[in-house]
Amino acid sequence: MFFLVEGEAYASKVLNPGEEAKVVKNYTAGDYFGELALLRNEPRAANVIAGTECQCVQMDRHSFKRMLGPLNEILKRNIDLYTQYSGLNN
Repeated sequence: MFFLVEGEAYASKVLNPGEEAKVVKNYTAGDYFGELALLRNEPRAANVIAGTECQCVQMDRHSFKRMLGPLNEILKRNIDLYTQYSGLNN
């Protein structure tokens, strides 16, 4: 999981096989990404690419579970919002 401290980035994903990746979400300082892969215990669903010079803080799976475990159910409830609005359904 990553927390964007400075800069801007975007998530891109191939929505239809054979087509180019499309931007599905933009990130600015204060946003986070990568939690879906940890919550679902699956590979990441999209590529996150720096749009400007960025500074991020990274959290591994063990730290995620230890520090955010109590928030696990709240984060899982938000998964539907990701799939509904950003095309990140895989």
